[in-house]
Amino acid sequence: MKLLKKLAPMFLLLFLATNTWAQREIKIEGHDNLRFTVDTIKASPGEQLKITLKTVSNIDDKSMMAHNWVLLKKGTDGMNFITKGLQHEDNDFIDPALKGQVIAHTKMLSDGETDSIVFKVPEEKGTYEYVCTFRAHYQAGMKGHLIVE
Repeated sequence: MKLLKKLAPMFLLLFLATNTWAQREIKIEGHDNLRFTVDTIKASPGEQLKITLKTVSNIDDKSMMAHNWVLLKKGTDGMNFITKGLQHEDNDFIDPALKGQVIAHTKMLSDGETDSIVFKVPEEKGTYEYVCTFRAHYQAGMKGHLIVE
């Protein structure tokens, strides 16, 4: 029992270190060409991912050009999600009624801004779409896929 009490702090540190260092970071940029620099991410079920998004743009006005990264639940209709979000500019073009279809998302970012999010990859294998919700970006091709295998 004394040995267990002495080892408990070491086990706690090991547990915390494992959970902190176990995440894999994916760096993505959003550009004026309305594409993510990474359009496919492969991950394992339950893996911890850190997505870091940076907007690189020649347009300084956030109301004219900005990007975010939104991972949708499997089976979500991306076009419907985007269309319903158009009325919610104050919420980064995400319809609050559809927040249950979002696994993770960054903030809406203008030129030079960066945001990171950490999330657990879904356990269910398959393909999950990620999108930029800014006006017309999805329709122009600013989307990608998280493939859980």
